[in-house]
Amino acid sequence: MTLDEFRYLVAVKKPLELTHGGRVYNLTYGTDDAGDYLAFGRLHDTPARYRSVGELLNAVKIDNHFLREVLADI
Repeated sequence: MTLDEFRYLVAVKKPLELTHGGRVYNLTYGTDDAGDYLAFGRLHDTPARYRSVGELLNAVKIDNHFLREVLADI
């Protein structure tokens, strides 16, 4: 998946299930008192919340690599 494809899917709020290194990660969306958020984490774990796609791409690490660096492998 390219970075542009990922950004598009987030923009249309499509829930995603990503697999990397035999582990499954979920991306979902929600709203709380502070506004909209993206929730990302491993399947069956409590996901972390991020306020923007930029924050998500710069914070999430998978196997010591940022998510933005491993998107091509997903």
